[in-house]
Amino acid sequence: MKTLHLLGIAAVIFSAANTSHAGFYAKATGLYTSSSDISIDNAKSFKASLGSNTGIAAALGYKFSMLRAEVELQSMKSGSSGGANTSGSALSTGSFKQFNGFVNGFVDLPSFFGLAPYVGAGVGRAEVNLANFNVLQGASNVLHISDKKDVFGYQLMAGLEFHLMGQATLHAGYRIINRQNMDMRDVISSAQQSVKFGDSHIFELGIALGF
Repeated sequence: MKTLHLLGIAAVIFSAANTSHAGFYAKATGLYTSSSDISIDNAKSFKASLGSNTGIAAALGYKFSMLRAEVELQSMKSGSSGGANTSGSALSTGSFKQFNGFVNGFVDLPSFFGLAPYVGAGVGRAEVNLANFNVLQGASNVLHISDKKDVFGYQLMAGLEFHLMGQATLHAGYRIINRQNMDMRDVISSAQQSVKFGDSHIFELGIALGF
């Protein structure tokens, strides 16, 4: 009897993650981004780290059985400090903002113990904004950028979903975002600087509601 009881509980838990139906859904997600790199080739090969930050994402999608497609918007911001170039240590100040729009596709894999794994990928545009970004070498300000660019980007995603109630699901996952390199104007020299951002490694937690 105890074995049958445990099997019954396991069956309920297993089936709970498979109750999501085909149809539209809306999703809200909190994002946490670990620190990433920024390099500026023309500023004496300056390299620094962008600080960790939080952000939000919202998406509207449609589920086709094991496949999902959605449109997503993201907003994130971080600051910068420290760094180095070929002349030695340097200091960077300013903020890094991004507003991204992606079209994503997902594959929902078979669930186990109430958890439904998924993998996905997305392509879109990333609006990158460096606000009052300065590189200081000693007392000298050798670079000042206040510019924004809209470039191509893509993301890869993986995570787990858990059914809550009705058509509500909780999801936790990881994604990596890559952005195209860009040229940004240095206010001091009026020259275009080649700016490269490292991949953004993002942890996420959110909820989706079907309708």
